[in-house]
Amino acid sequence: MHIDPKIGQLVVSRPGEPRRTLDQFINNGAVDGCIVLHRGVIVYEKYPTIQPDDLHILMSVTKEFVLTSLAILEDQGKVDLTKPVEAYLPELKGSDWAGTPLRALVDMRSGMEGSEDSPDAYRNPKHKQFQLEATLGWQARTSPELPESARTGDLPGFLRTIKRERPAGEKWAYTSSNTAVIGEVVSRVTGKSLADAVSDLIWSKMGAEHDATLTENERGYPASHAGMAATLRDLARFGLLFTKHPPPGQPRLISDSIIKRIFGESGDKQAGNVSPSKGMLPLTYEWDMISDKGELAKGGWAGQLLYINRDKDVVVAYFGTNLVPDPMPEPLPARLIAKSF
Repeated sequence: MHIDPKIGQLVVSRPGEPRRTLDQFINNGAVDGCIVLHRGVIVYEKYPTIQPDDLHILMSVTKEFVLTSLAILEDQGKVDLTKPVEAYLPELKGSDWAGTPLRALVDMRSGMEGSEDSPDAYRNPKHKQFQLEATLGWQARTSPELPESARTGDLPGFLRTIKRERPAGEKWAYTSSNTAVIGEVVSRVTGKSLADAVSDLIWSKMGAEHDATLTENERGYPASHAGMAATLRDLARFGLLFTKHPPPGQPRLISDSIIKRIFGESGDKQAGNVSPSKGMLPLTYEWDMISDKGELAKGGWAGQLLYINRDKDVVVAYFGTNLVPDPMPEPLPARLIAKSF
C-alpha cells in the first residue's frame, strides 16, 4: 500500500458543475467504499460506510465473474461459442432459445425478450426481467401474471417461457436472462454449482483475502446476473487479472487469447452503444464499456463499478448504496483518475 493524498484532491466535477474533488465525491452519502490500484499497489482507499473486510453486493458486476469463467472454459476447449445453447442445455430444445449461438448471449444480442431498458423491468410482474428475479427469489411471487415456473423457482422452466423478439445477433439489448443461461452453461460444463465453478476457475487462484458469496434460490439456482458479494479489495484483485503488468505473484488467469477476444473479436461495429469516434469498441463478454485505449468497465445497480485501464495499469473499484428509489447514474470519473498516472 502506498496511499497518495493527491488522488483524493483530483477535481472530478464536469465543466459547468460546482467544483468537487474525489474525496468530496466519495463522501456524498451514496458511496460505501472506493479503491484505486496502480501497478498492483493500493494508492487510494476510503470506506465512508463499511469496513475493508465487509462483503458488499456487486449487482451486475457479478456478470463479469460468470463471463470470465466462460472465457476460461473456452481456453480449455470445453465451450464453443458457435454452438447453440441447447448443445449445453438440452432442456431449451423446442423453446425460442433453440438455435441461438452462445456467442449471441455473450454479446447481449440474443434477440430474446426481457430487455432492461426502463424501470418497468423491475416493477412490472409481466416483464421477463421481473419474472426472472421472482424465479430467483428476488421479487415477490404473489402476482397472478407470473408463470408457474417463476412461482416455484424453476429456472430452466422459466427460461423456456421467454420468447424471441428479433433474430439473434441483430441488435444489442441488455438482458440478464442471457447471463442466467450462461451461468447454467458454466455449471453444466464443469459439473459443479456456479459458485464452485467460479471458485475453482478464478477465486481460489487469484489470491483473494476473503471468501465471496453467491445467492441461490430454494432450488439451488444462482442469481448469475447480480447475486455475488465480495470485499472491495478482492474485487480490485479480480480487476488486476486484466492488466498488462500484474504485480509479482499475481497468477495469470486471463490469457492473451481472452484479451484478444474481448478487444478484437466481437461482432457488429454498430452493436451496443458503440461510438467509434470516441474510441469505443463493440461490447462483448457483457462488459459495459470496452475502448481502444485498453479500458474495460462494468457497472452495477445502485453504484457498483469495476474499471480497468490496461495501458495505465490502473484499477478503480467502488461500492454504493442508493439513497433514493430511482438513483440517477452518477459514475465515478474513473477515466480522470487513470489519466493522473
